[in-house]
Parts: sequence; structure tokens; C-alpha cells
Amino acid sequence: MPSTAEAGATGWWLPLLALATAAMLGGCAGRPWGTALDGERLDQTRVALSSLDRDHGRCGQSLDGDLALFYSDPLGKTALSGYLQFSQPDAYKFVVANPLGQTVLAIAGNRRDYQAVNVFERQYSEGSMRSFGLRHDLPKEILEGAWGEWLTGTSTRGADAISMIREDREGRGLWLSYDHRSPEPPGKTHLLWQPENGTVLMAVVDNGDGGTVAEIGYGQRLGEDFCHQPQEIRISGLDYGVDIRLQLSAIRFQNDRKEYRLPIPRGYQQLYMP
Repeated sequence: MPSTAEAGATGWWLPLLALATAAMLGGCAGRPWGTALDGERLDQTRVALSSLDRDHGRCGQSLDGDLALFYSDPLGKTALSGYLQFSQPDAYKFVVANPLGQTVLAIAGNRRDYQAVNVFERQYSEGSMRSFGLRHDLPKEILEGAWGEWLTGTSTRGADAISMIREDREGRGLWLSYDHRSPEPPGKTHLLWQPENGTVLMAVVDNGDGGTVAEIGYGQRLGEDFCHQPQEIRISGLDYGVDIRLQLSAIRFQNDRKEYRLPIPRGYQQLYMP
């Protein structure tokens, strides 16, 4: 069983930053894409897809802002708000403060490891994301996946990486499918792309067996000057009725990539997980 500090500091919202949950993610009942494009329309669409790469890099490699997390399942609801710093492709820091501005909870890390500070328990913990995923039965497709792309609602892979382009059954846009690249686990990601404005409405992540691991939907976005950064991200269609939402506000961008690590507070109990 995880410690109190790990449960409080990393129990459900750390996997959320990785777009995972404390329960195994389930599959979806049907596929939303239909006929594949071919011929001249396929060629024209591939040319238009250059906007995905261009928009992704234009606003810099790092962002920070206020983040509100909402988690619900049949047993109840949980909400948490704080300040997020994120740097491509997977570095993050999230701090929760009390009304006086004093830190009560903090966590930092990347897809490899994390550090957490629980002020209420006066405890510092750190460990590997691989072992964290094993302890909480989390799918590796999420823990080792493209966090930065999912958070920004875009793709950095370019048109050449797309293996198939298909119509959306509801006429919302086009589905772009590509294979995961090493060191990601085997699988595919499918993006619902709107050619009219060059934005992604949804991402569906499949595992190596073709089963759906997660569905990620994007709500309201910032304007073109902010690279259409999503302000709302929703992970739905999860097992056991789990539903998760992220709401971002007061977003700022920076050009440099960063790494984040928490210092060990003096006098705190230290817990090291494998």
C-alpha cells in the first residue's frame, strides 16, 4: 500500500498529469472514423497538415498557469487547484497552496521519476514512475506516452508520420492515425483534426493490441496568438465510470525547456520508493 504522503501527493492527480488514473482505463464501444482518404484529396490534406508542427513550436517549449483538476467516479468527486509548470516533452511541477499562499502540496518530475512534498504530513517522497505505475496498475501506454502533445492538443510528428487519414463519421473533421515511436510503448494515436482552423478536437490512444487506452477531448482554446492552447482537457470513456477534467487559466509561454526538481525540506521524513 502507498504511504499517506504518496496517496495524498500522487494518488490520483499525478497520473492525471500523465493523463492516467488510479483505475485501469477501459476501451470504447465503437470507432468514430470511417472511409480513408485517397488520391488528390489525400495529397492536399498532407500538405495542410504542416500547421500541426508549426503551431506546436511557435509558442515555446514551456508553459505555466493555474490548473484546476476534477475527478469523479460513482463513489464521489474530488477537486484540486494549484499552479502548474510544464516543459516539453514531459517535465512538470505542480504546487497547491493555502489561502495565505503557503505551499501545502508539491510534486515535480517527468516520465521517469517524481518527487513529492506533503506539508501536512511533513514528508518528502520520491520514486520511479515505472514502479508507481506497477503499484497502481496504470497502463504503460499512458505513463510512457506523449504527455506534452496531449497537454497542448497537438502533434510534433509531422505529416510523414501519419499512416492513415480517415473521415469522421459525424462530419467533425478528419482522423489522423500514426504509430507510436520509440521509446513509447507500441500502439497508435488517432487525432480528430479540423482542417478549417488546424486544431485537434480529440485524441484516442490505442495499445499494441488495438484496444483503446484513453480518449482525450479538448474544449475551449486560446486564440491563434497562443497556438490554440486548450484551456479544458477531458479524459472520458474510462473504466468504472471515471471522468477527469483539467482546466487551465492565466497561461504563459516561454521559449526554453526546463527541468523541475523539489528540494528536500529540512526536518521532513524521507520516503524513497524503488
